[in-house]
Amino acid sequence: MSIKPELNVSGYRGIWGQTLNEEVVSKYTRAFTHFAKEDSKKEKLTILIGRDGRESGPEIKKIIIKELENLGVVVIDGDILPTPTILFAVRKHKYDGAIIITASHNPIEYNGLKFVNNKALFTIKEEAEKIKRYYDHS
Repeated sequence: MSIKPELNVSGYRGIWGQTLNEEVVSKYTRAFTHFAKEDSKKEKLTILIGRDGRESGPEIKKIIIKELENLGVVVIDGDILPTPTILFAVRKHKYDGAIIITASHNPIEYNGLKFVNNKALFTIKEEAEKIKRYYDHS
């Protein structure tokens, strides 16, 4: 029996091309944008995108950037960045959040999305649940 991936405080992890695909990435990008707008109360958001070195990262990044730009978000493309650097950059530059493209310790066929709030912290359980509700209604 396979387990359906779900968003939690560690983000969303899935196998690229299967449980993580263009539709999932687009919907989570939109959901995170709604969350970030509500959280920051700004009209014009600035979101940092960073990723690890997984092969699927550049394709996922393109999908995220396209979706964010369609939503009127200013995108900072950090490309390959260590996670602590992303957190530091959100705090230092007062970005409205970040999306990290990573699957952490999972096997190479996986990738995922990890969300950072405007306080430069990973989303907590209540925030992840809010993002998931936006995802479910998009």
